[in-house]
Amino acid sequence: MRRAVAIAAVALAAAALGRLSAGADEASPSAAAPSGPSREVAGVEFGYPDTRAGAAGAAAGYQRAFADAAILRPGALRERVEAVATPDFAPRMLAANAPGERRLAAGPLGTGLRAGLPTLYTGVPVGYRLLSFARRRAVVRIWGFTLIGNAAAIEPRAFFGTSRTALIWSQGDWKIAATSAAFGPTPRLAGPRQGEEGFALVALTKELRPYASAP
Repeated sequence: MRRAVAIAAVALAAAALGRLSAGADEASPSAAAPSGPSREVAGVEFGYPDTRAGAAGAAAGYQRAFADAAILRPGALRERVEAVATPDFAPRMLAANAPGERRLAAGPLGTGLRAGLPTLYTGVPVGYRLLSFARRRAVVRIWGFTLIGNAAAIEPRAFFGTSRTALIWSQGDWKIAATSAAFGPTPRLAGPRQGEEGFALVALTKELRPYASAP
């Protein structure tokens, strides 16, 4: 399944919960860790530099901004899309992702969130490949997973996916000019599993900080 303008965290998460309810090929495996952001706007981190590492960091950071329970609040998805996308692409990006956001908000995840149920909705970029980088333009492929669930109605699960994001440098920031996402590849779980231990993830993640935002 592939959606031409879908954000992995929104479109793929909505599809996943639906299951629960019924240029130059420029690799950079040894590059330094992507440079971090310097400020936040509408719940999205900005300020990644105009470098290869900055482009990779921006693509991952923008994905994390949409794998967030905060986007289920009224108007939040639009605010974040308009913040990260180019003016030309923002309407298409919003139209592609609004149905998924509405399904999440109306389903058990959103219902539990509004009831105050501890909720887990977070994206974890595992790795990236810089497919192309030229003056003020970059294309980044990311593989990672999204964790979705809550403390009672939905046992947390991981949904793996791959995204391809085209960025342009505009007014001092990277902006999304196009993006696509698809499920997989999905690894097989090898470790032992005890009952419904996935529910323990909800409490555990509240105690942890992602490496990307640690000082």
